Amino acid sequence: MQIDCRNLECPQPVINTKNALNELKEGEILEILVNAVAPKENIGRFLTSQNIKFSIFENGNETTIKAVKSGASIKTENFDEFVCNVPGKVGKVVYISEEYVGSGPVGVGLMSKFIGALLQLETRPYAVICVNNAVKMTTDRGHVSFAPLKELEKAGVKILSCGSCLEAYKLVDKLSIGEMTNAYEVVSLLAKYDVIKL
Repeated sequence: MQIDCRNLECPQPVINTKNALNELKEGEILEILVNAVAPKENIGRFLTSQNIKFSIFENGNETTIKAVKSGASIKTENFDEFVCNVPGKVGKVVYISEEYVGSGPVGVGLMSKFIGALLQLETRPYAVICVNNAVKMTTDRGHVSFAPLKELEKAGVKILSCGSCLEAYKLVDKLSIGEMTNAYEVVSLLAKYDVIKL
């Protein structure tokens, strides 16, 4: 099968690649035509993330990527990370440093509503990063923000909790949503994506 992804804005080439792979049987070959560097790199990253072997053939300004469908099913991706038509930072991450917005009980409930509202966005954030006492939201199943964070995770948003913060609050073994992260990963994400601070 061959698909023409020339002159398409990202992440459309990756989406078309995923859809085409889903139509193929194991061992069949997909040829993807592109004519720009960004979609070529994005498709390569996507295929690598799916453990699909591929080769690249250059012909002037055009590139053909040949991928061999493996037996594994194609995983659902958050396509925000494959956006390339906007210069500078692409996609968003949400950075939460407290379990509340504002102060007091109203602030705790308000945080839950804000997190729940993220589900309604047409383009969801790539990740939610919880630091300081915001890690209580990912460790306490009774916390008012636990359920909306769990729904975000089900929708494909990465939920990351600061490992040092979990250790400080003695909550490492209580982590129930997402995964533990570190300072380097947090800083890398903040540098790469536009940041929404709650």
